[in-house]
Amino acid sequence: MWDVNDANVVCGQLGCGRAVSVQGSAHVGQGSGGRPTWLDDVGCKGTESSLTECSHGGLKHHDCLQAQDARVVCSVKPNIRLVNGSDLCSGRVEVYQTGHWRTVCDEVWDLNDAAVVCRQLGCGRADRAPERAYFGQGSGPIWHDDIGCSGTECSITQCSHTRGGTHNCKHGNDAGVICSVVLLQPNISLSPPNGGMFWEPHGPEVIRGHSFSIICSIHPQYPGGLFYLDFSGSNRTETTPAVNHSACFHFPVAEYKDQGKYSCSYGVNISTRSFRSANSELAVTIRVVLLQPNISLSAPNGGMFWELQGPQVIRGHSFSIICSIHPQYPGGLFYLDFSGSNRTETTPAVNHSACFHFPVAEYKDQGKYSCSYGVNISTRSFRSANSELAVTIRVLICRSKP
Repeated sequence: MWDVNDANVVCGQLGCGRAVSVQGSAHVGQGSGGRPTWLDDVGCKGTESSLTECSHGGLKHHDCLQAQDARVVCSVKPNIRLVNGSDLCSGRVEVYQTGHWRTVCDEVWDLNDAAVVCRQLGCGRADRAPERAYFGQGSGPIWHDDIGCSGTECSITQCSHTRGGTHNCKHGNDAGVICSVVLLQPNISLSPPNGGMFWEPHGPEVIRGHSFSIICSIHPQYPGGLFYLDFSGSNRTETTPAVNHSACFHFPVAEYKDQGKYSCSYGVNISTRSFRSANSELAVTIRVVLLQPNISLSAPNGGMFWELQGPQVIRGHSFSIICSIHPQYPGGLFYLDFSGSNRTETTPAVNHSACFHFPVAEYKDQGKYSCSYGVNISTRSFRSANSELAVTIRVLICRSKP
């Protein structure tokens, strides 16, 4: 199985940096039909200097298709490094040239030179440009002296310096840099248990009363650290230690006070310096979902028949339509709409139900009734979906005996 150990051997054999992507099954296109497969079942430890030093199934012995061609993407091997620093972005500057790592002389060494080194290494701004072997003396050859960068160059090799490798430096003059650390921007996501969330174009909506969690995570750069969760609805900031490069901020009951914009950032102390990443934001909306009420009909003294199409009330009898709902919120109103007219009757909910009474059933009462429930929560009004019931008014004719 082609893996990162195999890929690292290939990258090293080619003089590149580490493998950044391992691809199989001809991910970037298979080889041409006329080319034979060279190796199969390659198994490298990652320390070999050549692919042929790895275990394999023998040269040109294979059972592979070209659709199984292996691929690798290597990083570009850097020609500059920092040594003896407290983190990846501080240390003695060394430049790789003609097979050797060489120190840099600190004559006229300044923040412009350090800024180029920091940029070349993917670090942040240059905070300091230490001189006089601040990070200890190197060994071996010295690269150049009189380095003169404007601060805009992409590489230190583009800066002016003494030609021909001549210098009058010793390792007691080795130059260093202290760059700020650039932390990756964390990811922020929302996790609701038991389906208590809707995804809308503007972002997640959490059902009021449900629990939810905001998860902050970051690609591994440094061990430990803290995640910070800031909330736009207040001045509070919650802090949680990073565990496996992530943190979970739990909200047991979603309320309107939890609605707003959340910002997640990551902070870490490296040596004696503190760093904090940029923010990642997530807007959370709290949503009220009212259950659909039940609607039923009650007629005393046998004044009703149940047919396939629904209840039939005997003309002249009284009847009642009952609306009820599973308890969610105290109070509220029930609304009864009638298709036969534009009228809507409203009755306060008592024990989560309401009764709409009709003392004498007439033909004008025949039609479709719709029941809904409404409630005010904080300063907002909500209303449920309708439940419908079709009512027929029936005339009962009694025949006398002959």
